[in-house]
Amino acid sequence: MNNILRSSAIGALTAALITGSALADGARDRAETIVPGPWKDAYESWHYAPAVKIDGRIYVSGVAVRPINGDYEAAYRTAWQRIGEILRASGASLDDVVEIVSYHTNLKAQLPLFGSVKDEFIHKPYPAWTAVGVRELAMEGAVVEIKVTAHAGGLQPLAE
Repeated sequence: MNNILRSSAIGALTAALITGSALADGARDRAETIVPGPWKDAYESWHYAPAVKIDGRIYVSGVAVRPINGDYEAAYRTAWQRIGEILRASGASLDDVVEIVSYHTNLKAQLPLFGSVKDEFIHKPYPAWTAVGVRELAMEGAVVEIKVTAHAGGLQPLAE
């Protein structure tokens, strides 16, 4: 008799867990998708969010760096400004960045200038940073892609 009750209890518990799991929202269902005005077309055509905010963290998708007329410095600066805009739309700032991952098509050559421009935007205490060398990036002409994770700051998101 004990085995029958135990089997019934285990079966009921398993059914409840499976049913509860099936009804629970996924993380993206609970997250706030951040799509500032200039990124709405990319959101619709590429099916990605410029940023997602969940559980006190903001995950910013990679921002591509495409030099115009070989001007890497201006392109790096523009990318960091775009990241700042996305963070402001999320209620944070570059001061809230806790992790940077940068992907470089020519890591050794790009790193010194990239690092000096990054330091115009990212100040002490410095976040974690991983720089990765890659063969190519998804966006045509892109030489670097930067993604960041930030802790949700106390700022109010910018209104569109």
